[in-house]
Amino acid sequence: MDDRIMALTVAVVDDDAKQTEYLTGLVNEWADSRRMAVDVRGYKNAEAFLFDYEDRQCDLLLLDIEMEGINGMELAKKLRAKGDNLPIVFITGFADYMSEGYDVEALHYLLKPLDCEKFGRVLDRYADRRGSTDEELVAETENGSMHIRVSDIMYAEAFGRSSRLYMSDGKKTDCRAGIGELRAELPASDFVSCHRSYIVNLRYVRTVNRTELTLDDGSVVLISRRLYGEVCRAFAAYYTSKKGGVE
Repeated sequence: MDDRIMALTVAVVDDDAKQTEYLTGLVNEWADSRRMAVDVRGYKNAEAFLFDYEDRQCDLLLLDIEMEGINGMELAKKLRAKGDNLPIVFITGFADYMSEGYDVEALHYLLKPLDCEKFGRVLDRYADRRGSTDEELVAETENGSMHIRVSDIMYAEAFGRSSRLYMSDGKKTDCRAGIGELRAELPASDFVSCHRSYIVNLRYVRTVNRTELTLDDGSVVLISRRLYGEVCRAFAAYYTSKKGGVE
């Protein structure tokens, strides 16, 4: 029986078909070495990727920069402008864009011809990070799927059958998941339901009183009387284990 774990979807965007085939082979070899299930999809340009990305989520993007039409850096900026934290590895023959790669928070920047061992180490680092506590949430929005770093969510608010996420950088993201569905996807050790309409990330809570929470940015979130005790216990447990440094 195949005991592979952690299925991973990787997109390769490169206008060179041979390079796409080569990268696909390297990713499959790496996944085999880690006993990991992987689905690698190749795209000949940024436009083709964006069209598909509206409906099909992706865990990691391997991205060439010099392409006709929308180049790789422009694609990365489009994703970041929407608040999408999809991990990106730039693989290019040009070093000139390296500073811009930092601007879009690329996971790594690799130069062609590709060093296979270094490429493997980059994938290892990504896989290890993905399996750590700094998880990502794939949120379905009106603009398609978005990768959102869970640790960046300050709190969530119910809007009918949908939810709004309030981020640490001040941005807001509306997603189609209801507040109950969202609660099930967020780590119980870091988030608490303080009201039937609100879920709060405990790392951003500054003060707690009987009727409301105050967050680090000054935002105020209501606490229901029924959930007050649970919120206090969760806040104390989080403060002890995470902020107090006690295992």
